[in-house]
Amino acid sequence: MQITIAPYLLSTYKLIQCAFPNGIETQDYLPLLALLYDEMSDRNLAEVVAYYTTKHYGVVLNDMYRVRTTDVPKASAIDKVKQRLLVCSYEEWLKEAE
Repeated sequence: MQITIAPYLLSTYKLIQCAFPNGIETQDYLPLLALLYDEMSDRNLAEVVAYYTTKHYGVVLNDMYRVRTTDVPKASAIDKVKQRLLVCSYEEWLKEAE
């Protein structure tokens, strides 16, 4: 059975896929969640990241809450992830998300 991502999450999925074509490395995972947290609903962000990483939705959701409270990534780590996304049309994605 093939599970597909919701059409409204496809542009976010493609953005992440472009920036992390070989998967999201451990050091980029929490900074990515922190960066996208303010741009998306909790459920949508957890869904798209879970789909891309094949992690369980609940695990991703808990990780999102961690980056907001106990495990806040350094600004430099978030900026590094942002630079990767900028190369992949992050600014256009932000406009689309408005």
